[in-house]
Amino acid sequence: MPPSERETCQAVLGFVLDGIYPEEALVAAEFPASALAKELELISQAREQVENEISSLSRENQSFDADDWIVQAKKLHDDIEKSRQTAREIVAQHEQTGPLRSQVEDATAKVSLMETEITFNQAVADTLEDVQRLCDQLDDGRQALDAGDMGRAIELLDSTQSAMGEDTFFTNTNVMSIFSLETARFREEVENKLISRWNEQLKVDRSSGTFEVARDIDTGSLGETISFMSQLNVLEHARKNLLKSIGSTIFDSLILPRDDGKVRTLSTTGNGLKVTPGYSEGSVAAVLSQTMKALAFLRENLPSEILSELPESLIPFIVSNLIVKWLGPTIPTTLDGLVEFEKTLEDIHIFAQKVQSWGWQGTEELTSWVNQAPRLWLTRRRVDSLDSVRKALAASKGTTKQVERVEKEQVSRADEVLLESGTDDWDASWDDDKGEDEKEQDALSKPANTIGIEEEEDVSAWGLDDDEDADEESGKPIPDTLGTADDADNDAWGWGDEEVEDQDLNQHGHHLADDPRQSKETCGTIQSAGSREMTLREVYTITDIPESMLEIIRQQVNDSKGIMDHPYSESRVASSGNGLLALPTLILAMFKATASSFYSLRLASGQMYLYNDSLYLASQVRELMDEHDLARLSSDVEALEKFGKLAYSKEMQTQSTIVTDLLDGAQGFAQCSEQPFKAECESAVSAATDRIRDVYAEWKPILSHSALVQSIGSLLSTVISKIVVDVEDLGDISEDQSKQLVALCNQVTQLEDLFTPDAVGDTDPLPVTAVYVANWLRFQYLINILESSLADIKYLWLEGELGLEFSTEEVVDLIEALFAESEHRRRAIAEIKRAPRGLGN
Repeated sequence: MPPSERETCQAVLGFVLDGIYPEEALVAAEFPASALAKELELISQAREQVENEISSLSRENQSFDADDWIVQAKKLHDDIEKSRQTAREIVAQHEQTGPLRSQVEDATAKVSLMETEITFNQAVADTLEDVQRLCDQLDDGRQALDAGDMGRAIELLDSTQSAMGEDTFFTNTNVMSIFSLETARFREEVENKLISRWNEQLKVDRSSGTFEVARDIDTGSLGETISFMSQLNVLEHARKNLLKSIGSTIFDSLILPRDDGKVRTLSTTGNGLKVTPGYSEGSVAAVLSQTMKALAFLRENLPSEILSELPESLIPFIVSNLIVKWLGPTIPTTLDGLVEFEKTLEDIHIFAQKVQSWGWQGTEELTSWVNQAPRLWLTRRRVDSLDSVRKALAASKGTTKQVERVEKEQVSRADEVLLESGTDDWDASWDDDKGEDEKEQDALSKPANTIGIEEEEDVSAWGLDDDEDADEESGKPIPDTLGTADDADNDAWGWGDEEVEDQDLNQHGHHLADDPRQSKETCGTIQSAGSREMTLREVYTITDIPESMLEIIRQQVNDSKGIMDHPYSESRVASSGNGLLALPTLILAMFKATASSFYSLRLASGQMYLYNDSLYLASQVRELMDEHDLARLSSDVEALEKFGKLAYSKEMQTQSTIVTDLLDGAQGFAQCSEQPFKAECESAVSAATDRIRDVYAEWKPILSHSALVQSIGSLLSTVISKIVVDVEDLGDISEDQSKQLVALCNQVTQLEDLFTPDAVGDTDPLPVTAVYVANWLRFQYLINILESSLADIKYLWLEGELGLEFSTEEVVDLIEALFAESEHRRRAIAEIKRAPRGLGN
């Protein structure tokens, strides 16, 4: 027997010994009776073994009386037998209670199931009753809605929704889903009915442009409708839609003009607004009046629940459209409209104050606009002036006209002798204080002064050579006519590229002698007893653009002064009058920013026209500046002159590049006496000279005569410089090559006719090529060297002026290239090296 069962049996025996009823002991022990019976048998066997041992001990110990013990043991045995019998009976009875217990458990389960079914059926019955009650409420609600009892319908709807919100038996069932759908449909029916009543009481008809307010209708008052809509939380959405419809139907028609500026007008009835179908001429005053009428009607006829949202919804829309569609365009661009504009500002102020007096917000932007009227007017003038520049350029037809520049100078009697020399470069000696190398470099793109000579008098020298030494000794520099551009103006209009162009300008036109002020400063010292005043005149061609620019600039200057006079001085914008004087700077900057592309695309030789126009415009603006004491424009005028000279420099650089490229076809004149190189050299020289003649013909009607001959002289100087350099680079020149080079050089020399002045009287004028072509004499000496003997070259160096044009090294190199090694050549070279340069007379 396992120890656990043994312990249990011992416990049962303990219960029995303690007088507990065996069945109770078994129940208390909850142990099978078979195990108990087996334990009793083991006890009986133990008892017999004990008795045997006692008997054995008693026999061994004769003095011990064991009979009493035996008697007692038999009694105990009998009691144990009774207990065993009783235990067997208990076990038998216990085995008979098993089926009965199963029956009891089955009956108990059936009773529990019946109770559960009864509870479920009761719950189903209660749920069906709840569903029936809710369905009845929905039916009653629909009947109340059909009967027009909106309050009862909303009450039943709220009651139904509250009941559905409670935790019921069918919360998570299909019944709830179906019923929720029915409730939503009923709510939609109620809302649609309310919206229908709302639209009948506040009727907006976009097709007819009307809005009517019907406070009481058959189905109830507007206040009740608003109350019901508040209960259903649909008032906010309906209110927004209403105000949006009013804005698009009424205020759009009043404020938003058609393309032709016409708008509709408004009429009021007892309970509504109506926009007339026709259009009339619109004005700010009329629009403000119509808008105020519409707002006043809404304020008087709409309930407070709607008016509370009206300023936030409609006022910003009205204000923004008034500013964009009406107030902005009414800002005048001339003084003539200032009086009307001042009335407009007053009307706007009154409108804003009236709306604010109602306690409505949203007109702050209108008030701010009125306060900023001076700045807005100045901004409008700025935009209009800049746009006028663009329009003037776009509208230009490219028509041209000739203008005359006149300057008076004091000329001494001694200088008059030079005036009869036949030369026409009256400003040629302005830069005589430069060295010969500087003259050659500046001659490349030096634009001429556009001033000519009255009565065709030649004032090429003016005796300025006499003043060279004085200028050098005094250290007084010849003024630079380029000036400096205003840094702020350049930054604003992207003239940073001028920094790069200035380098080219310094090389090709740093001392541009075309500023009348420069000639006055330079020549003003030529005073002597018996001097007389000479008038210098010259014509050149400009387009119609400078006059358009001047008209725009004059308008700003004149308006800045006129705004201070009655009746404009009382205007709110009168304080911005001085601001107009800043606009000419922007106008000139706009011209510089857009002119380059326009002239290049619209006009042939556009850069030369731009050069003339810029200088003419600068001179006119300077006169305007002096007339009205506008010192602030000084830097702008200088920047404009610089801009024009940059255009001239660019064109000269382009043409110089072209003639240089054409001469490159000669390939340095090597083997120029042999075919096919001879043909290539002739073609290259011919192309270069033809190009110069073509440019002369193209620029002749544009530039003044002095500017024309100086620009052509610069191009010819470029050609000559390249030819001289190429010839000097030839290491060996044969007799045939020498003859061919002379022929080619003579072909270039034929361009001298371009520098021959017109005949005066019966005398034949002499060419003044050397005046305008810095290296002309050097070129002529080169021809002499190529076709002269060794003795002639030595004579030119020793007795002539060859040393003024060529250095000793250059002459020696040419002699070595032209003549073969001999005693005569060595002797001639030695004499040339010993003789001082330029000694000859």
